Amino acid sequence: MWNKKNQIEGKLWAVSLLLTLLMVGCSDDDNITPEQPTAQGTFVDARDGKEYHYVHLGGLDWSVENLSYDLGNRDLCCVYQDVDNFQAGVYSTAYREKYGMLYTYDGALLAVPEGWRLPTDGDWTALEQSYGYLSDSFGLLYAGYFTKNAGTAADNGSRFMGSWAYFWTATDDESKEGQYYFARKKFYNRQQMERLSMEPTAHFLSVRFVR
Repeated sequence: MWNKKNQIEGKLWAVSLLLTLLMVGCSDDDNITPEQPTAQGTFVDARDGKEYHYVHLGGLDWSVENLSYDLGNRDLCCVYQDVDNFQAGVYSTAYREKYGMLYTYDGALLAVPEGWRLPTDGDWTALEQSYGYLSDSFGLLYAGYFTKNAGTAADNGSRFMGSWAYFWTATDDESKEGQYYFARKKFYNRQQMERLSMEPTAHFLSVRFVR
């Protein structure tokens, strides 16, 4: 009887300890202080005259707006389409000013301004380790993405604007057969950035650029 009682008390203690550790972990996550930029400035894309802002984080200048350069080729870039405009056959630019353009991987490489580049998987990892993307000055935008793999004619392929952010990296995923490139995604009410890899031509994602 005594042994059974002690076993029960031991299990209760272990559960209590686990809950305490989880609470501490959550508390630490809630109190994260993101790295703050050490410098900031503006850059004008000579191709279309658009001005971008940037911040210096982790040794790199990061654009704080999504890339918005129109390549003029809908196989390489597009603007997020809402259902009403899609069904009416209208190419809407209503979201471009806020969210920028969405690009295939090749489109992203072509659209990055001269003197800048597409961030690598390692660049994003370094930013995540400092939580610099949580800085207010980083201006994370939840532009969703576009896919060519829409299931029906009534499905225009636009996904998750306002709730998810998706960004290309310049790094290929060598663990998969075929062509896949690493990307990042983040849900609007979660602190964590998620790492995944996607097909370079079937999906159109947002782009941030660095130098």
